Amino acid sequence: MKLDQRSDLSLQQHLHLTTELKQGIAILRMSASELSEYARKCVEENPFFDEDDWIEPRHPMVPERYEQDVSADALFEKRGHGSPENFDRERGDMSQRQFSFDRYLTVGDSLDEHLIDQLRMQSDCERTTVIGSYLIGNVDGNGYLQVSIEQAAEALGVPACDVASVLALIQQFEPTGVGARNLAECLELQLRKNGDLTATLERLIKNYLSDFETRTPASIANTMGITLAELNDALDVIRTCNPRPASQFGSPSRPVWPEVVVELLPGGEYTVSLQDFYLPHMKINPTYRALASSTKERETQTYLNEKLKEAEGLINGVAFRHATLYKIACCIVQMQIEFFEKGYDCLRPLTMAQVAEATGVSESTVSRVASDNYMQTPRGVFELRFFFHSSAYQAADRVVSSVSVKHRISELIAKEDPSNPLSDQAISELLAKDGVAVSRRTVNKYRDELGFPARSARRRS
Repeated sequence: MKLDQRSDLSLQQHLHLTTELKQGIAILRMSASELSEYARKCVEENPFFDEDDWIEPRHPMVPERYEQDVSADALFEKRGHGSPENFDRERGDMSQRQFSFDRYLTVGDSLDEHLIDQLRMQSDCERTTVIGSYLIGNVDGNGYLQVSIEQAAEALGVPACDVASVLALIQQFEPTGVGARNLAECLELQLRKNGDLTATLERLIKNYLSDFETRTPASIANTMGITLAELNDALDVIRTCNPRPASQFGSPSRPVWPEVVVELLPGGEYTVSLQDFYLPHMKINPTYRALASSTKERETQTYLNEKLKEAEGLINGVAFRHATLYKIACCIVQMQIEFFEKGYDCLRPLTMAQVAEATGVSESTVSRVASDNYMQTPRGVFELRFFFHSSAYQAADRVVSSVSVKHRISELIAKEDPSNPLSDQAISELLAKDGVAVSRRTVNKYRDELGFPARSARRRS
Protein backbone atom coordinates (compact mmCIF):
# COMPACT_ATOMS: atom_id res chain seq x y z
CA MET A 1 0.00 0.00 0.00
CA LYS A 2 1.51 3.32 -1.09
CA LEU A 3 0.72 6.53 0.78
CA ASP A 4 1.21 9.89 -0.89
CA GLN A 5 1.70 13.06 1.07
CA ARG A 6 0.93 16.32 -0.65
CA SER A 7 -0.36 19.76 0.19
CA ASP A 8 -3.14 21.50 -1.75
CA LEU A 9 -3.83 25.20 -1.53
CA SER A 10 -7.33 26.52 -2.12
CA LEU A 11 -8.81 29.99 -1.79
CA GLN A 12 -12.21 30.18 -0.10
CA GLN A 13 -14.37 33.09 0.98
CA HIS A 14 -16.25 33.02 4.28
CA LEU A 15 -18.62 35.65 5.60
CA HIS A 16 -18.15 36.32 9.32
CA LEU A 17 -20.51 38.69 11.11
CA THR A 18 -19.00 40.75 13.91
CA THR A 19 -20.80 40.99 17.24
CA GLU A 20 -21.66 44.63 16.51
CA LEU A 21 -23.13 43.75 13.11
CA LYS A 22 -25.20 40.92 14.58
CA GLN A 23 -26.50 43.30 17.24
CA GLY A 24 -27.32 45.93 14.62
CA ILE A 25 -29.27 43.43 12.48
CA ALA A 26 -31.17 42.19 15.53
CA ILE A 27 -32.11 45.77 16.54
CA LEU A 28 -33.20 46.55 12.99
CA ARG A 29 -35.81 43.79 12.95
CA MET A 30 -37.21 44.51 16.43
CA SER A 31 -40.64 46.02 16.93
CA ALA A 32 -40.97 49.05 19.18
CA SER A 33 -42.07 46.97 22.19
CA GLU A 34 -39.28 44.43 21.65
CA LEU A 35 -36.68 47.17 21.34
CA SER A 36 -38.01 48.81 24.50
CA GLU A 37 -37.56 45.61 26.51
CA TYR A 38 -34.14 44.94 24.97
CA ALA A 39 -32.90 48.48 25.67
CA ARG A 40 -34.24 48.40 29.23
CA LYS A 41 -32.36 45.15 29.91
CA CYS A 42 -29.12 46.52 28.42
CA VAL A 43 -29.35 49.73 30.46
CA GLU A 44 -29.88 47.74 33.66
CA GLU A 45 -27.00 45.31 33.02
CA ASN A 46 -24.35 47.54 31.42
CA PRO A 47 -22.26 49.69 33.82
CA PHE A 48 -21.53 52.23 31.05
CA PHE A 49 -25.12 53.46 31.29
CA ASP A 50 -26.13 55.65 34.23
CA GLU A 51 -28.82 54.42 36.59
CA ASP A 52 -31.10 57.35 35.72
CA ASP A 53 -30.88 56.70 31.97
CA TRP A 54 -34.32 55.09 31.99
CA ILE A 55 -36.92 57.82 31.97
CA GLU A 56 -40.62 56.94 31.75
CA PRO A 57 -42.01 57.81 29.31
CA ARG A 58 -39.76 58.95 26.52
CA HIS A 59 -41.42 61.86 24.77
CA PRO A 60 -42.08 61.92 21.02
CA MET A 61 -39.47 63.49 18.80
CA VAL A 62 -40.05 66.90 17.30
CA PRO A 63 -41.98 66.30 14.04
CA GLU A 64 -39.83 66.20 10.93
CA ARG A 65 -41.11 68.15 7.94
CA TYR A 66 -41.90 65.78 5.10
CA GLU A 67 -40.97 66.87 1.59
CA GLN A 68 -41.72 64.78 -1.46
CA ASP A 69 -38.26 65.36 -2.94
CA VAL A 70 -36.46 63.95 0.12
CA SER A 71 -33.54 61.75 -0.95
CA ALA A 72 -31.39 59.23 0.85
CA ASP A 73 -28.35 61.54 0.73
CA ALA A 74 -30.31 64.54 1.96
CA LEU A 75 -31.78 62.46 4.75
CA PHE A 76 -28.42 61.34 6.07
CA GLU A 77 -27.03 64.86 5.80
CA LYS A 78 -30.03 66.01 7.77
CA ARG A 79 -29.59 63.24 10.31
CA GLY A 80 -25.86 63.75 10.69
CA HIS A 81 -25.16 60.29 9.18
CA GLY A 82 -27.19 58.56 11.86
CA SER A 83 -25.31 60.23 14.74
CA PRO A 84 -26.91 59.29 18.08
CA GLU A 85 -26.04 62.73 19.47
CA ASN A 86 -28.21 64.36 16.78
CA PHE A 87 -31.11 62.13 17.71
CA ASP A 88 -30.76 63.08 21.36
CA ARG A 89 -30.80 66.80 20.51
CA GLU A 90 -33.99 66.34 18.47
CA ARG A 91 -36.03 64.86 21.29
CA GLY A 92 -38.85 67.32 21.93
CA ASP A 93 -40.95 68.20 24.90
CA MET A 94 -44.38 66.58 25.34
CA SER A 95 -46.02 69.99 25.09
CA GLN A 96 -44.71 70.50 21.54
CA ARG A 97 -47.20 68.10 19.98
CA GLN A 98 -50.44 66.44 20.90
CA PHE A 99 -49.94 62.93 22.24
CA SER A 100 -52.16 60.29 23.77
CA PHE A 101 -51.48 56.85 25.20
CA ASP A 102 -54.98 55.84 24.06
CA ARG A 103 -53.39 54.98 20.69
CA TYR A 104 -51.78 51.92 22.16
CA LEU A 105 -53.26 48.51 22.92
CA THR A 106 -52.92 46.89 26.29
CA VAL A 107 -51.96 43.30 26.99
CA GLY A 108 -54.83 41.25 28.41
CA ASP A 109 -55.24 37.72 29.78
CA SER A 110 -55.00 34.78 27.42
CA LEU A 111 -58.07 32.60 26.82
CA ASP A 112 -56.63 29.81 29.01
CA GLU A 113 -56.06 32.21 31.92
CA HIS A 114 -59.53 33.69 31.51
CA LEU A 115 -61.20 30.27 31.62
CA ILE A 116 -59.02 28.89 34.44
CA ASP A 117 -59.91 31.89 36.62
CA GLN A 118 -63.61 31.17 36.10
CA LEU A 119 -63.07 27.48 36.83
CA ARG A 120 -61.41 28.30 40.17
CA MET A 121 -64.28 30.60 41.14
CA GLN A 122 -66.93 28.01 40.20
CA SER A 123 -65.41 24.96 41.90
CA ASP A 124 -62.87 24.10 44.58
CA CYS A 125 -63.04 20.37 43.85
CA GLU A 126 -59.61 19.05 42.85
CA ARG A 127 -61.10 16.43 40.50
CA THR A 128 -63.13 19.09 38.69
CA THR A 129 -60.07 21.35 38.45
CA VAL A 130 -57.94 18.59 36.90
CA ILE A 131 -60.59 17.65 34.33
CA GLY A 132 -61.44 21.28 33.60
CA SER A 133 -57.80 22.26 33.14
CA TYR A 134 -57.33 19.44 30.66
CA LEU A 135 -60.40 20.46 28.66
CA ILE A 136 -59.44 24.14 28.70
CA GLY A 137 -55.99 23.20 27.44
CA ASN A 138 -57.69 21.60 24.42
CA VAL A 139 -59.81 24.65 23.52
CA ASP A 140 -58.48 26.34 20.36
CA GLY A 141 -58.09 30.07 19.71
CA ASN A 142 -61.66 30.33 18.39
CA GLY A 143 -63.16 28.74 21.52
CA TYR A 144 -63.86 25.22 20.18
CA LEU A 145 -63.02 22.03 22.08
CA GLN A 146 -60.59 19.92 20.04
CA VAL A 147 -60.94 16.66 21.99
CA SER A 148 -63.96 14.38 22.44
CA ILE A 149 -65.40 13.45 25.84
CA GLU A 150 -64.29 9.84 25.32
CA GLN A 151 -60.71 10.87 24.46
CA ALA A 152 -60.49 13.12 27.51
CA ALA A 153 -61.92 10.42 29.78
CA GLU A 154 -59.38 7.88 28.49
CA ALA A 155 -56.47 10.31 28.85
CA LEU A 156 -57.41 11.23 32.43
CA GLY A 157 -58.61 7.78 33.51
CA VAL A 158 -61.99 9.06 34.69
CA PRO A 159 -65.58 8.21 33.73
CA ALA A 160 -66.94 9.93 30.62
CA CYS A 161 -69.92 11.20 32.61
CA ASP A 162 -67.55 13.21 34.85
CA VAL A 163 -65.91 14.80 31.82
CA ALA A 164 -69.31 15.63 30.32
CA SER A 165 -70.38 17.26 33.61
CA VAL A 166 -67.25 19.47 33.75
CA LEU A 167 -67.62 20.37 30.07
CA ALA A 168 -71.21 21.51 30.73
CA LEU A 169 -69.80 23.75 33.48
CA ILE A 170 -67.16 25.26 31.16
CA GLN A 171 -69.80 25.90 28.50
CA GLN A 172 -71.47 28.29 30.94
CA PHE A 173 -68.34 30.45 31.12
CA GLU A 174 -67.63 33.67 29.28
CA PRO A 175 -67.25 34.19 26.37
CA THR A 176 -70.62 32.61 25.64
CA GLY A 177 -70.28 29.61 23.33
CA VAL A 178 -66.82 28.59 24.49
CA GLY A 179 -66.19 24.85 24.76
CA ALA A 180 -68.50 23.95 21.89
CA ARG A 181 -67.48 20.99 19.74
CA ASN A 182 -68.90 22.33 16.49
CA LEU A 183 -70.60 25.40 15.03
CA ALA A 184 -74.13 24.12 15.68
CA GLU A 185 -73.42 23.59 19.38
CA CYS A 186 -71.70 27.00 19.59
CA LEU A 187 -74.75 28.80 18.17
CA GLU A 188 -77.13 26.78 20.34
CA LEU A 189 -75.18 27.66 23.50
CA GLN A 190 -75.31 31.36 22.71
CA LEU A 191 -78.98 31.44 21.77
CA ARG A 192 -79.99 29.36 24.79
CA LYS A 193 -78.10 31.60 27.21
CA ASN A 194 -79.63 34.72 25.63
CA GLY A 195 -83.13 33.21 25.77
CA ASP A 196 -83.53 33.35 21.98
CA LEU A 197 -83.55 29.63 21.15
CA THR A 198 -86.89 28.64 19.60
CA ALA A 199 -87.92 25.24 18.26
CA THR A 200 -87.50 26.52 14.66
CA LEU A 201 -84.01 27.86 15.38
CA GLU A 202 -82.95 24.65 17.11
CA ARG A 203 -84.16 22.52 14.18
CA LEU A 204 -82.50 24.86 11.65
CA ILE A 205 -79.17 24.81 13.49
CA LYS A 206 -79.06 21.07 14.08
CA ASN A 207 -80.25 19.87 10.69
CA TYR A 208 -79.87 22.48 7.96
CA LEU A 209 -76.81 24.67 8.55
CA SER A 210 -74.60 22.84 6.06
CA ASP A 211 -77.35 22.87 3.42
CA PHE A 212 -76.83 26.60 2.77
CA GLU A 213 -73.62 25.76 0.86
CA THR A 214 -75.53 23.89 -1.85
CA ARG A 215 -79.20 24.86 -1.56
CA THR A 216 -81.15 28.09 -1.84
CA PRO A 217 -82.93 29.57 1.20
CA ALA A 218 -86.30 29.06 -0.54
CA SER A 219 -85.58 25.33 -0.93
CA ILE A 220 -84.56 24.96 2.73
CA ALA A 221 -87.66 26.88 3.90
CA ASN A 222 -89.84 24.56 1.83
CA THR A 223 -88.22 21.46 3.34
CA MET A 224 -88.65 22.82 6.87
CA GLY A 225 -92.30 23.66 6.23
CA ILE A 226 -91.92 27.38 6.97
CA THR A 227 -92.17 30.50 4.86
CA LEU A 228 -89.10 32.19 3.40
CA ALA A 229 -89.84 35.24 5.59
CA GLU A 230 -89.78 33.04 8.72
CA LEU A 231 -86.49 31.52 7.61
CA ASN A 232 -84.99 34.97 7.06
CA ASP A 233 -86.15 36.04 10.53
CA ALA A 234 -84.44 32.97 12.00
CA LEU A 235 -81.25 33.74 10.08
CA ASP A 236 -81.31 37.31 11.41
CA VAL A 237 -81.27 35.91 14.95
CA ILE A 238 -78.41 33.52 14.11
CA ARG A 239 -76.40 36.40 12.66
CA THR A 240 -76.35 38.00 16.12
CA CYS A 241 -74.20 35.09 17.33
CA ASN A 242 -70.41 34.91 17.18
CA PRO A 243 -69.19 31.82 15.31
CA ARG A 244 -65.73 32.32 16.86
CA PRO A 245 -66.59 33.23 20.47
CA ALA A 246 -62.98 33.40 21.70
CA SER A 247 -61.51 35.20 18.72
CA GLN A 248 -60.98 38.36 20.77
CA PHE A 249 -58.38 36.45 22.77
CA GLY A 250 -56.52 34.56 20.05
CA SER A 251 -52.84 34.53 20.92
CA PRO A 252 -51.61 36.78 23.71
CA SER A 253 -51.79 40.34 22.41
CA ARG A 254 -48.76 42.60 22.15
CA PRO A 255 -48.68 46.36 22.45
CA VAL A 256 -48.85 48.10 19.08
CA TRP A 257 -46.76 51.26 19.16
CA PRO A 258 -46.84 53.20 15.88
CA GLU A 259 -43.37 54.73 15.76
CA VAL A 260 -44.09 56.48 12.48
CA VAL A 261 -46.66 59.27 12.54
CA VAL A 262 -48.01 60.77 9.30
CA GLU A 263 -49.95 64.00 9.76
CA LEU A 264 -51.72 66.32 7.36
CA LEU A 265 -50.92 69.99 7.82
CA PRO A 266 -53.51 72.72 7.08
CA GLY A 267 -51.74 73.58 3.80
CA GLY A 268 -52.20 70.03 2.47
CA GLU A 269 -48.61 68.95 3.14
CA TYR A 270 -47.92 65.62 4.84
CA THR A 271 -45.35 65.37 7.63
CA VAL A 272 -43.52 62.23 8.70
CA SER A 273 -42.13 62.00 12.23
CA LEU A 274 -40.80 59.31 14.56
CA GLN A 275 -41.79 58.65 18.15
CA ASP A 276 -39.20 57.11 20.47
CA PHE A 277 -40.75 57.91 23.83
CA TYR A 278 -40.42 54.23 24.78
CA LEU A 279 -36.59 54.31 24.74
CA PRO A 280 -34.17 55.35 27.49
CA HIS A 281 -31.97 58.41 27.13
CA MET A 282 -28.83 56.34 26.52
CA LYS A 283 -25.49 58.03 27.13
CA ILE A 284 -22.03 56.57 27.85
CA ASN A 285 -20.76 57.28 31.36
CA PRO A 286 -17.52 59.31 30.82
CA THR A 287 -15.93 58.02 34.04
CA TYR A 288 -16.22 54.39 32.95
CA ARG A 289 -15.09 55.28 29.42
CA ALA A 290 -11.90 56.80 30.83
CA LEU A 291 -11.45 53.84 33.15
CA ALA A 292 -11.67 51.39 30.26
CA SER A 293 -8.66 52.95 28.56
CA SER A 294 -6.56 53.65 31.68
CA THR A 295 -6.86 50.49 33.77
CA LYS A 296 -3.81 48.24 33.86
CA GLU A 297 -5.53 45.09 35.02
CA ARG A 298 -6.02 42.84 31.99
CA GLU A 299 -9.22 41.09 33.11
CA THR A 300 -10.83 44.36 34.14
CA GLN A 301 -9.80 46.04 30.90
CA THR A 302 -11.17 43.13 28.83
CA TYR A 303 -14.48 43.25 30.69
CA LEU A 304 -14.82 47.03 30.38
CA ASN A 305 -13.91 47.02 26.69
CA GLU A 306 -16.56 44.36 25.99
CA LYS A 307 -19.23 46.32 27.87
CA LEU A 308 -18.19 49.55 26.16
CA LYS A 309 -18.57 47.90 22.74
CA GLU A 310 -22.00 46.59 23.73
CA ALA A 311 -23.10 50.05 24.88
CA GLU A 312 -21.81 51.78 21.76
CA GLY A 313 -23.33 49.05 19.59
CA LEU A 314 -26.75 49.61 21.18
CA ILE A 315 -26.64 53.38 20.74
CA ASN A 316 -25.38 53.19 17.15
CA GLY A 317 -27.80 50.37 16.32
CA VAL A 318 -30.79 52.35 17.60
CA ALA A 319 -29.64 55.47 15.71
CA PHE A 320 -29.23 53.50 12.47
CA ARG A 321 -32.62 51.84 12.96
CA HIS A 322 -34.26 55.25 13.44
CA ALA A 323 -32.61 56.70 10.34
CA THR A 324 -33.52 53.66 8.22
CA LEU A 325 -37.11 53.55 9.48
CA TYR A 326 -37.54 57.26 8.81
CA LYS A 327 -36.09 56.99 5.31
CA ILE A 328 -38.30 54.01 4.36
CA ALA A 329 -41.41 55.65 5.87
CA CYS A 330 -40.78 58.83 3.85
CA CYS A 331 -40.42 56.75 0.70
CA ILE A 332 -43.67 54.87 1.38
CA VAL A 333 -45.59 58.11 1.92
CA GLN A 334 -44.12 59.57 -1.25
CA MET A 335 -44.96 56.50 -3.37
CA GLN A 336 -48.42 55.99 -1.82
CA ILE A 337 -49.35 59.66 -1.62
CA GLU A 338 -52.65 59.06 -3.49
CA PHE A 339 -53.73 56.55 -0.83
CA PHE A 340 -53.29 59.16 1.90
CA GLU A 341 -55.14 61.77 -0.16
CA LYS A 342 -57.98 59.68 -1.67
CA GLY A 343 -58.24 56.32 0.12
CA TYR A 344 -58.07 52.59 -0.57
CA ASP A 345 -59.05 52.83 -4.22
CA CYS A 346 -55.77 54.60 -4.91
CA LEU A 347 -53.43 52.22 -3.09
CA ARG A 348 -50.89 51.43 -5.80
CA PRO A 349 -48.86 48.22 -6.25
CA LEU A 350 -45.52 48.59 -4.50
CA THR A 351 -42.69 46.12 -3.93
CA MET A 352 -39.91 46.13 -1.37
CA ALA A 353 -37.42 46.06 -4.23
CA GLN A 354 -38.78 49.42 -5.46
CA VAL A 355 -38.40 51.00 -2.02
CA ALA A 356 -34.94 49.47 -1.62
CA GLU A 357 -33.83 50.98 -4.92
CA ALA A 358 -35.29 54.40 -4.09
CA THR A 359 -33.76 54.57 -0.60
CA GLY A 360 -30.42 52.92 -1.30
CA VAL A 361 -30.82 50.13 1.27
CA SER A 362 -31.06 46.40 0.67
CA GLU A 363 -34.38 44.66 0.09
CA SER A 364 -33.77 42.49 3.17
CA THR A 365 -33.42 45.66 5.25
CA VAL A 366 -36.75 46.96 3.95
CA SER A 367 -38.33 43.61 4.83
CA ARG A 368 -36.92 43.71 8.37
CA VAL A 369 -38.11 47.26 8.98
CA ALA A 370 -41.57 46.66 7.46
CA SER A 371 -42.42 43.78 9.82
CA ASP A 372 -44.02 44.64 13.17
CA ASN A 373 -43.45 48.38 12.73
CA TYR A 374 -46.54 50.55 12.51
CA MET A 375 -47.52 53.87 10.96
CA GLN A 376 -50.23 56.09 12.37
CA THR A 377 -51.97 58.06 9.63
CA PRO A 378 -55.11 60.17 9.23
CA ARG A 379 -56.68 57.00 7.76
CA GLY A 380 -55.78 54.72 10.67
CA VAL A 381 -52.88 52.66 11.98
CA PHE A 382 -51.19 50.32 9.50
CA GLU A 383 -48.27 47.94 9.64
CA LEU A 384 -45.65 49.13 7.14
CA ARG A 385 -45.99 45.80 5.35
CA PHE A 386 -49.58 46.78 4.48
CA PHE A 387 -48.33 49.20 1.83
CA PHE A 388 -46.51 46.49 -0.15
CA HIS A 389 -48.58 44.68 -2.79
CA SER A 390 -47.25 43.16 -5.99
CA SER A 391 -50.63 42.27 -7.57
CA ALA A 392 -51.42 44.96 -10.14
CA TYR A 393 -54.54 45.67 -12.17
CA GLN A 394 -54.79 48.26 -14.89
CA ALA A 395 -57.58 50.73 -14.24
CA ALA A 396 -58.76 53.42 -16.63
CA ASP A 397 -56.26 56.03 -15.51
CA ARG A 398 -53.97 54.22 -13.09
CA VAL A 399 -52.63 50.88 -11.84
CA VAL A 400 -54.36 49.61 -8.69
CA SER A 401 -53.40 46.96 -6.14
CA SER A 402 -55.23 43.85 -4.98
CA VAL A 403 -56.21 45.70 -1.78
CA SER A 404 -58.04 48.32 -3.84
CA VAL A 405 -59.86 45.60 -5.77
CA LYS A 406 -60.89 43.84 -2.55
CA HIS A 407 -62.10 47.12 -1.10
CA ARG A 408 -64.23 47.73 -4.19
CA ILE A 409 -65.68 44.19 -4.00
CA SER A 410 -66.63 44.84 -0.36
CA GLU A 411 -68.40 48.06 -1.38
CA LEU A 412 -70.33 46.35 -4.17
CA ILE A 413 -71.54 43.53 -1.90
CA ALA A 414 -72.47 45.99 0.86
CA LYS A 415 -74.68 47.96 -1.58
CA GLU A 416 -76.24 44.99 -3.40
CA ASP A 417 -79.95 44.17 -3.36
CA PRO A 418 -80.40 41.42 -0.69
CA SER A 419 -83.20 39.85 -2.72
CA ASN A 420 -80.98 39.65 -5.80
CA PRO A 421 -77.31 39.49 -4.70
CA LEU A 422 -74.48 39.94 -7.18
CA SER A 423 -72.86 36.86 -8.66
CA ASP A 424 -69.08 36.69 -9.01
CA GLN A 425 -69.49 37.23 -12.75
CA ALA A 426 -71.66 40.31 -12.16
CA ILE A 427 -69.03 41.73 -9.78
CA SER A 428 -66.35 41.08 -12.40
CA GLU A 429 -68.42 42.97 -14.99
CA LEU A 430 -68.99 45.91 -12.63
CA LEU A 431 -65.25 46.11 -11.95
CA ALA A 432 -64.69 46.12 -15.71
CA LYS A 433 -67.02 49.14 -15.98
CA ASP A 434 -64.76 50.85 -13.45
CA GLY A 435 -61.91 50.11 -15.81
CA VAL A 436 -60.39 47.27 -13.75
CA ALA A 437 -60.21 43.90 -15.53
CA VAL A 438 -60.54 41.11 -12.93
CA SER A 439 -61.62 37.58 -13.85
CA ARG A 440 -64.58 35.82 -12.22
CA ARG A 441 -62.19 33.26 -10.69
CA THR A 442 -60.18 36.06 -9.04
CA VAL A 443 -63.37 37.70 -7.75
CA ASN A 444 -64.35 34.34 -6.22
CA LYS A 445 -60.93 34.08 -4.54
CA TYR A 446 -61.02 37.62 -3.15
CA ARG A 447 -64.63 37.24 -1.98
CA ASP A 448 -63.66 34.13 0.00
CA GLU A 449 -60.67 35.92 1.51
CA LEU A 450 -62.94 38.78 2.58
CA GLY A 451 -65.30 36.32 4.30
CA PHE A 452 -68.36 36.88 2.08
CA PRO A 453 -70.42 33.75 1.33
CA ALA A 454 -71.57 32.75 -2.13
CA ARG A 455 -74.51 34.48 -3.83
CA SER A 456 -77.08 31.84 -2.80
CA ALA A 457 -76.15 32.21 0.89
CA ARG A 458 -76.50 35.99 0.69
CA ARG A 459 -79.94 35.99 -0.94
CA ARG A 460 -82.85 37.20 1.18
CA SER A 461 -86.45 38.10 0.36
